[in-house]
Amino acid sequence: MPIQDRDYTRGSHPPNCSCVECTKKRLKGKQEGTYQSYIPNWLKFDKNPLRKRTDKSGSQKAHGHRRRIPNWLKALLLIVALSVAGLVASRFAGNFIPFWLLIWSSIIFSTEKWLGHYTRRHRIVGRIYRLILNLSLLSLLGLLIWSGVLLFTQQFMQSPLIGSVLFVFELAVFIWLCRVVSRNRWRQPSMKLVVISLICLFLIFAFAGVQPMADYKDVAIGGITDSINEQRIKAEERRAAEESRRATEETEMQAAGVTSEYDFYEEYTVLFNEFRSENGRQPLVFDADLNQLAAQRAIEISQPGGFSHEGIEKYNLGENIAMMAYASDSPAELIELWADSPGHRSNMLFSSYYRTGFAKNGRYAVQIFD
Repeated sequence: MPIQDRDYTRGSHPPNCSCVECTKKRLKGKQEGTYQSYIPNWLKFDKNPLRKRTDKSGSQKAHGHRRRIPNWLKALLLIVALSVAGLVASRFAGNFIPFWLLIWSSIIFSTEKWLGHYTRRHRIVGRIYRLILNLSLLSLLGLLIWSGVLLFTQQFMQSPLIGSVLFVFELAVFIWLCRVVSRNRWRQPSMKLVVISLICLFLIFAFAGVQPMADYKDVAIGGITDSINEQRIKAEERRAAEESRRATEETEMQAAGVTSEYDFYEEYTVLFNEFRSENGRQPLVFDADLNQLAAQRAIEISQPGGFSHEGIEKYNLGENIAMMAYASDSPAELIELWADSPGHRSNMLFSSYYRTGFAKNGRYAVQIFD
């Protein structure tokens, strides 16, 4: 017995039964809108996509077959269009910077927009793409610095207006490219690795004599050497000028009968150690650091309200300060002034001191003991 007859005998028909009764039921259900197809929705397909379909409101719509433009064709059209626009802009700017910016930006934009699945599917392609992004960002940074220097030093080839517009456009592309690199930061190699690798390659090629890196290296070393020599020459000139000024001042002071600060210091060191020797004490060493501290203290006590020992307390050192009657007073008068004071005399003759420092600022004199 056939399968359909056996099922019909049992009182059940298969879903695709083609008997008269089942066909009438299907036709009646379609007319009343109560028919439910046994075919799942995901298996349904329209054999005639050009026929008209009726929506719920009763209006008929013609559904034509749309042909989608491939992504590679979209990318190609965008690159060609922006290349033409770049050529036109380069004609007005007088250089090919707009052309290269637009064509390279279109390539990166197309890769991000329509061809990104290739960089995600193939690891080596993704790494090459990230390397190109890093190199593009570094190159654009160098171009931005170069254009900014030319623009702000008013050395741009064309008018300042064109230079300003081009600089703003470069800055906008740089910001956009930074965002693209930030979105691809999960890829390798990183920006830090690329920068370090470029520096190492530059140094290797430069010291190996590869051109033009060797010329750049020579120019850089020559510039650094010239700068050091220039600073050294300036320092020697300043030193010579200072010595000449000091010699002139000493000559003028000697002509006026006034002792210079240096001569005062030299004479004071001799008289001070003679004073200690006369009183049975060992001579003290005049230390450069203590001399510098004494000079600082001489400036402090010469300020209004600063004549006190408060500034030396934090150093835990002995100190003698004096305000002489005149700036032209001699070292012997200063030693006599301090020797007549018990507190100052005890510092001058204290046996536990081994170093000292002295400085004079006009009428003010300071001696520090350690």
